[in-house]
Amino acid sequence: MIDAALAAQNVVAAAESLDLGTVYIGGLRREPEKVAEDLRLPPGAFPLFGLVVGKPDPAHPGEVKPRLPQTAILHREHYQVEPEAEAVALYDQIFGEFYAAQKLPPQQWTHQSANRIKGPESLGGRARIAEAIRNLGFTIS
Repeated sequence: MIDAALAAQNVVAAAESLDLGTVYIGGLRREPEKVAEDLRLPPGAFPLFGLVVGKPDPAHPGEVKPRLPQTAILHREHYQVEPEAEAVALYDQIFGEFYAAQKLPPQQWTHQSANRIKGPESLGGRARIAEAIRNLGFTIS
């Protein structure tokens, strides 16, 4: 999995150097058996993610979704709650503004993240990933 992610990141870097755009598609993991069937993957192959590469349309420039600031995820010498809490609160605001600018329903990052881990139904099929891996020919415990 790590090798695939590293290879994809190198493809992204190369594509961007050629003025191409890229988009990762993580939703493939919601229905991995269906994706494997559609792609006619052999047993022992598992779709981790998709990667779309293409020429961006200048008439419709894309937006990059803001990410958590380093102060929320990088800790030096020891874990520090205070800077992280402040950074996450600020990110909730930035995230909400981004969604509004994209004409998407208002959303806070903390609320969206919490909803993703409420239970199996919130994972959009990802709760059965081990079963899918077995179904695609892998032996795991």
